[in-house]
Amino acid sequence: MNCEQARLQIGAEPGASTPELEEHLRTCPACRGFREEMRQLDGKIRRALERAPEEPRVLRREPRAAWRQWALAASAVLATCAALGVWVLRPSDTLAREVVAHVQKEPESWLGAQQVSAADISDALRSAGVTLDPSSERIVYAHSCWFRGHYVPHLVLQTVQGPATVMILRHEPVRGRREFHEAGMSGVIVPAGHGSIAVLTRGSGAVAELAGQMQHDVQWLPQQR
Repeated sequence: MNCEQARLQIGAEPGASTPELEEHLRTCPACRGFREEMRQLDGKIRRALERAPEEPRVLRREPRAAWRQWALAASAVLATCAALGVWVLRPSDTLAREVVAHVQKEPESWLGAQQVSAADISDALRSAGVTLDPSSERIVYAHSCWFRGHYVPHLVLQTVQGPATVMILRHEPVRGRREFHEAGMSGVIVPAGHGSIAVLTRGSGAVAELAGQMQHDVQWLPQQR
């Protein structure tokens, strides 16, 4: 189960669950947070409906009571759509959160101090179908990580402002540049090839220049069928 399938299931019935959903939630903090928000929203809607005042049973007021019930139902639908809109209609926000969550699960990636060998870099890039300009001697961490259903290169480069994480996301296209700040990290996701590249640092380090460099240095190989 991927994130999109999980959120659709949660949005349809926040209180329900399946083994597949629980397995996904164990490794996805972003979707766990989404389920918590949806359950809280569902509870508020239920309490609002339960507290709806009863109209006196007078014939001339029946249309008003019917209108009130319709308005409450419409409000519940709009509230649910608004919550889903935050997650479904703004995929770049969700992608940024999941990138941050992934980096948080690999804190050792920030600790590298020695240059990674060319062979290790090549291994990390191969599964994603990309190559990188060999002049990038600043890479101190290079792994191929499972992310959103695909293996993606997870690199850390040493810059004058400290380490910066780069994730090359071939299967995650974005529309335009998206900056984000979350969990003490600053980052940007930029379009690249048919996908995107995410760059983030701890604190408020500048990432724009590095993101532009990576857009230029990453070479996208033809996808294997």
